[in-house]
Amino acid sequence: MFTYVLFKYLTWLCMPYTLAMLALVAIGVWLLCCKQRWPALCVFAVALFLFVQALPWTMTRVGATLERRYPPVTMDAIPQADAIVVLGGSIAPTTATMPYPELNWSADRVVMALRLFHAGKAPIIIPSGGGATHAERPFFESLGVPPEAILCENESLDTAGNAEKTVAILRERGFKKVLLVTSAWHMRRSMMLFEGATDITFIPVPCDYESLPLIDRAPEIAIWAKMPSPEAAGRLTYYLKEWLGILFYTLRTPSLAKEQDSAERNV
Repeated sequence: MFTYVLFKYLTWLCMPYTLAMLALVAIGVWLLCCKQRWPALCVFAVALFLFVQALPWTMTRVGATLERRYPPVTMDAIPQADAIVVLGGSIAPTTATMPYPELNWSADRVVMALRLFHAGKAPIIIPSGGGATHAERPFFESLGVPPEAILCENESLDTAGNAEKTVAILRERGFKKVLLVTSAWHMRRSMMLFEGATDITFIPVPCDYESLPLIDRAPEIAIWAKMPSPEAAGRLTYYLKEWLGILFYTLRTPSLAKEQDSAERNV
């Protein structure tokens, strides 16, 4: 057990991120020894910032502010709908050397969409995002979804594009009630964009919870897993991006979705 714990701490100490923080502290100490007080304080402040923003504690608390807004729902609580829209980013497309789609860290999205389809919640799955034809489509087909039940939106490159392109498909098909599947931490911004299409009812089906499970399991997590890590810093970046997007679309007047809605009515 001692050897196992020692290995974990040595691994953490050898990570480039940890070495960078320790190097900054060493530089700060050297500046203090050289009586360079203010430069030393600036270096210590940078090291402290890197330490705090890479803590799993920081990452999970920021992520939880997004995930708590959309708590998990049981399959029985999800109503029938005309279609299932699943936002992309969770599967890498097939290539000449990779015959099967590779699942990424947010693959819970496609798994949830598959559960909904096989539970009979909607007859059509609409994967939205560039590359859906070569990523989500073969994944769904390999797990029993008929090709005619998959309708790809294959052009968008971001969430705003997902909303714009997918809403156009939904209107063309006359769909009025839609299940929207994406990560819980991504759902708030997604709903802000999709709900601008007032002629369609979007029902959020969140999945891919990353922060709330870690908070619930906090007492069981080993101390080395609570130390700063580049993985935690990377996840925090995604959550901060979500909050910046939410702020942007909250302040934007008129909203992107309403602009699209108005353009559709004027055609």
